[in-house]
Amino acid sequence: MRSDIFPATTFGKWETVMIVEEMEGEGVPKSDAAMSNEAQVEPQEKRGKFEGQGMKSPSAVSNQWGSYFVDVHRSGGGDEEHQILTWCCHCIHSYSTMAIPSVEHIADLPLDYKFPRFSPDKPCTVGYYPRPPDSVLKMCEDLS
Repeated sequence: MRSDIFPATTFGKWETVMIVEEMEGEGVPKSDAAMSNEAQVEPQEKRGKFEGQGMKSPSAVSNQWGSYFVDVHRSGGGDEEHQILTWCCHCIHSYSTMAIPSVEHIADLPLDYKFPRFSPDKPCTVGYYPRPPDSVLKMCEDLS
């Protein structure tokens, strides 16, 4: 993240699209193109190391670390919990124009499609395509 989107946005003034596979681990459905690719039968030697071994995919939410996007903190040693955006999520919002889970999600869209964009004056859910991750939606719901 630090070497990809930060310099492109800060020094190059480029608009960047961050591909965040972890979005699929938090409720964003796979695209139709990705689903049809998975439906095709591949030889065993071409399958990924996470397929068929009972392992979670890298984009799944970690039981140990929690969400990639939202962290839960306890204030002052008490029982009161509050949610904050993780460093990764803050960087996505600050240095990218939008976030998608994979290129397949936007491949079939028309060239003049108007994407939602991250902006400091918009809610933290705006800028994700096709929709925000569940943890970000829940955090914004709780703030309302």
